[in-house]
Amino acid sequence: MSKLLAVIFVTIALLLSSVTAISVALAIYDLIEDPRLALLFASAAVLLDIFKYLAWPVAVRVLTGPRSLLMMCCAVMLSAVSAWATYDRLLSSISNSRVTHDVLNKDRAAVLNQQALKNSSLIESLDIQLEEASSQANLLRSRGMVSKALELEESVAARVAQQRTEALDAINTASLELTRIKSTQVKAAGVTPALIQILCLSFALCLEIVPALALSSVRCNRVVDNQEVKTTIKTATTTITEEIAETPIEGNSEILKNLVETAKSITPGTPIKLKEFAKKSRIGNLRAGRIFREAEKLGHVRKTSIGYVSV
Repeated sequence: MSKLLAVIFVTIALLLSSVTAISVALAIYDLIEDPRLALLFASAAVLLDIFKYLAWPVAVRVLTGPRSLLMMCCAVMLSAVSAWATYDRLLSSISNSRVTHDVLNKDRAAVLNQQALKNSSLIESLDIQLEEASSQANLLRSRGMVSKALELEESVAARVAQQRTEALDAINTASLELTRIKSTQVKAAGVTPALIQILCLSFALCLEIVPALALSSVRCNRVVDNQEVKTTIKTATTTITEEIAETPIEGNSEILKNLVETAKSITPGTPIKLKEFAKKSRIGNLRAGRIFREAEKLGHVRKTSIGYVSV
């Protein structure tokens, strides 16, 4: 896995994990009445949610042993809590939207219609009051009380006009609110409640699984890369060692000459101990081994089950 892809995976995992961490924190905060305790436990929930995502790569790296099993159990339990919080948030939001929409379309709409009817009746009664006031004013004029008739008409007309305006404004406001209520669309209107639950649960599970898989895959690839690097270094070291071993060292010819003379001076089949020869010649065992192999190629010594012997 390239470094850029690993960075992308880690970034996606961090962003998705922040969503679940916030969901868990809000869920825990809403469960506790005391604000200080709610804040304390919500912070602890965030830390546990972060630990959950760090536990998966560690558990994958250590696939055997009780520590790995304990890590996986903790991660699974914390994932269950986090998934429940996310699921509850999503489902509650959609359910509240539907409940609010039903209440507005039924109860609130009924109240607004009743208010509109009441205001319409008020306007009719105001018209009747205005007609009665006009009849009384005409009666006063017939009796010669013109000023009182005018005063009666003006007072009733002013009061009726104010009340009529207020009633008309109330009717217009109720009509606008009814129009807004009827034009409001419920969330996920074309989806059944069972399918909504399945979708919310699937989304919550994906929020838990995807970051864990991303972090675990990055961790596994890092381990594989480290192992490959170690293998490459080991192979290179072995190659260098072999090359050094095959490189002739100055002065080997003189020591080889001494070994050949020693082999010729003793009875054929007599063992020649490599370590003793190396110690006597003041060289290392590896160098002595190379010299013995050269002597074997020349036919002066022979390697047997008990070591090198003279020929």
